[in-house]
Amino acid sequence: MHYVSMIEIGSNSMKCTICKRDKGLWCIVTKKKAQVHLAKHLTKDRILKEQAVKKIIWALQQFKKVEEAYVCRGSFVFATGALRMARNQGDVLHAIKSQIHSSIQILSGRVEALLGYLALKERVCLETGIVLDTGGASTELTMVSKSSATYFQSYPFGALTLSNDFFCAETADWRQFVGQLKEHLAKDQVFHTAPMRSLITIGGAHHFLKEHVQTDSFSTDVLKQQLYELLEKAEEEFVQLKWIPKHRIASFKGGLLPLLAVIDVFPVSEITFHRLTITEGLIAALNASHKRSTPLLHV
Repeated sequence: MHYVSMIEIGSNSMKCTICKRDKGLWCIVTKKKAQVHLAKHLTKDRILKEQAVKKIIWALQQFKKVEEAYVCRGSFVFATGALRMARNQGDVLHAIKSQIHSSIQILSGRVEALLGYLALKERVCLETGIVLDTGGASTELTMVSKSSATYFQSYPFGALTLSNDFFCAETADWRQFVGQLKEHLAKDQVFHTAPMRSLITIGGAHHFLKEHVQTDSFSTDVLKQQLYELLEKAEEEFVQLKWIPKHRIASFKGGLLPLLAVIDVFPVSEITFHRLTITEGLIAALNASHKRSTPLLHV
């Protein structure tokens, strides 16, 4: 049996997924995760600090042990928002390669959105709607019509960067940001060619809302009220919310801002929360390519 690893350098966490081929299709054998919060170390000038680079190298070293245990014959290492946005990306990649000897593929925002959608498509049949994926440093929106993705958009902000920009500085106004995003979404005519009544979120930023939103009797106004109440909670009160995992507290408020804008612009009548990874989308793309004569994904 031959094994390969897929390593995702995300803006919040890094994931190592060990895979094998079974009857021509890739499947997951095991997964290992490391919390790195790279976007927290991305400055307003979009410089990734040395501390973040050290965290990446440390996690890759830990993953190397897993790869050796499975005698992996190959590895695909890729990165999303935080490294994509870093202005010192070249220096960061050079520093990592000098220590680990790994080449890293930086995914474009469009590819990241596509892979998120493909991961969702493996589990859910969405005929028409919006897919929202808020990561640590970027946010992707995908429009689905007639059961196919018809439009992808990636934005250079995510849960951690928004939290840093608006909830760690008293002068920044998150309400102004939400208003500007709403205005931008309202002007983007591509999103309004068909009523977008279904909203599916697939990122970890919103996953923990699942138990606190009444999806069976969904009301946009009630959800907006809930989001505003969370955003306006004092810090000492906010950290007492037991249903938010400790590793998500630093990014939780920032992650609510894109969601708040989306439900205010689109006529959403139902919302579903999923927690999916880009790696799952990559595996889905590889398996879809195996079933057809031409590759589905070019990165």
